[in-house]
Amino acid sequence: MKYYGDYHTHSRHSDGRQSIEQIIAAAERKGLQEVAVTDHGPMAAVIGVKNAAEYEHIKCEVKQVDISDSIPHVLMGAEANIRDRKGTLDIEPEVITKLDILIAGMHPYTMPTSLADGWELFARNSLRHLGKGQRAKAKNANTKAVVEAVNNNPEIDILSHPGLFFTIDVNEVARACIKNKVLFEINCGHEQPEISDIMKADKQGTQFIINSDAHFPDSVGNLDYGSRVLEKLEIEPERVANLQAGGGYEQWGKKMKTYIS
Repeated sequence: MKYYGDYHTHSRHSDGRQSIEQIIAAAERKGLQEVAVTDHGPMAAVIGVKNAAEYEHIKCEVKQVDISDSIPHVLMGAEANIRDRKGTLDIEPEVITKLDILIAGMHPYTMPTSLADGWELFARNSLRHLGKGQRAKAKNANTKAVVEAVNNNPEIDILSHPGLFFTIDVNEVARACIKNKVLFEINCGHEQPEISDIMKADKQGTQFIINSDAHFPDSVGNLDYGSRVLEKLEIEPERVANLQAGGGYEQWGKKMKTYIS
């Protein structure tokens, strides 16, 4: 299968092990026409950018790269961390307005907005192995956080790796994504969600996007897991945003943006 772009990659500005130049070069080798640099928000320990101002540095670095017809268009974005059950993100609105693309997801070791949310989301997840009751409470809290993030942040383009580390009610999350025109990511770096969960989202009628979540140059544009899932489940190509026939970000992104050049 041919893809137009890979819209989830990480550079050394967060927890990636690659420069922006390496991301672009890898995308070119894969024959992609677009690639997005989407470093983690600042409130996730170890993996996040130093602070929100770092996105300005990333944007400047992207602009300094020599963009030509022979390499992909580059989008500057972020992967925000969901911090609480209200769906609060760790990137301020004034920063989001400067981004081309916004991804959001749940990640361990994220700074919550309150002690109660820290317990219900992050501590509760670490205790989910203690029994069915704990798992159910964790799942409910996770689902609420994700659904509220999708409902309350209309700028979100993509929900990253749904269910990774934080079990969710996939049906409920998928319905929220459909309602808010948020793409449900099939994440090839983590091979997540599992096929059984993708089947649930598929039955709800969600729109998908297949991304690499690349942290190394060799992983940029590596979308094989998504291709296998599409073939196995016979998901209609028109429901996958970044297949070649679907066009680029201008076709599905929420913002009317010009390409960075």
